[in-house]
Amino acid sequence: MKREKSEQLFKFILKEAPAMTEEWLKTRTEELGSLYSKHASKETENKLKEQNIAFIQTIAETLVAESDKVENHLKKWSIDIARDRAVHEVPLYEIIRQFKVFRHIFCSRIELFTQQTKLEITLKDVCAWNQHFHSTFDNMIERLSKEYDRVTLNQLNAQREMIQELSAPVIPVSKEIGVLPLIGEIDTYRAKIILESVLEQASRLRLTHLFIDISGVPIVDTMVAYQLFKVVDSAKLLGIETIISGIRPEIAQTVVKLGIDFSKVKTEHSLAKALEERGFRIFEEPQQEAT
Repeated sequence: MKREKSEQLFKFILKEAPAMTEEWLKTRTEELGSLYSKHASKETENKLKEQNIAFIQTIAETLVAESDKVENHLKKWSIDIARDRAVHEVPLYEIIRQFKVFRHIFCSRIELFTQQTKLEITLKDVCAWNQHFHSTFDNMIERLSKEYDRVTLNQLNAQREMIQELSAPVIPVSKEIGVLPLIGEIDTYRAKIILESVLEQASRLRLTHLFIDISGVPIVDTMVAYQLFKVVDSAKLLGIETIISGIRPEIAQTVVKLGIDFSKVKTEHSLAKALEERGFRIFEEPQQEAT
């Protein structure tokens, strides 16, 4: 008898799935730019309908299907939704809020089933179903949150790698020579990125000479100088000769006041001069004669 009750509830929930989904969609508010906004496109709305009906089917089949099959369906739905929401940059709190809203709608259908069915439903049956579905909802939220966190972390790591490349781009100017133009303030985090990224890029490009231009760096303090020394020393171990250019007069004065020793570091007044000394001629555009 218990199995029959669960099967009847399962069929009832599947039948109610479209109506439950419409009821959920009506709870949407005016959230500009949100995937869950009531002003979202028709295409987005249709996708939400399709996803929610799939969710209802997945939840409902936990009443009657084998545990292995249910486990696979729960996992697949959670992963698919987590990836979709992460790609659309939907905040996790918004996703969990929708679970909260729909949980009430889902539980109301259990009550409606008990009112409409001809089967004899006991309080014990209702409590067991409620406990079962609440546990399943919590399980889905946990699965989705875990996958969402994994996807967003991968995205952040990819973005961080891109930022590292942009923060310290080594530009190859010949087969074995590269230029690293540094622009803007250098804090501890960026200094670490520069050290790690530059060495990786220089090694990958098989450079023999690396020109570091700091004319765009407003302040060179002890920390910045220390990191530059680390780059020079580390590059030397890789067989790469490093030349620093663009040390402006005010920076030179600061370096002297700080007692920083640049005597063992090869320096040039400008990047153009440094390249020219190594055989790269920098031609100026000819001035037009006055007519």
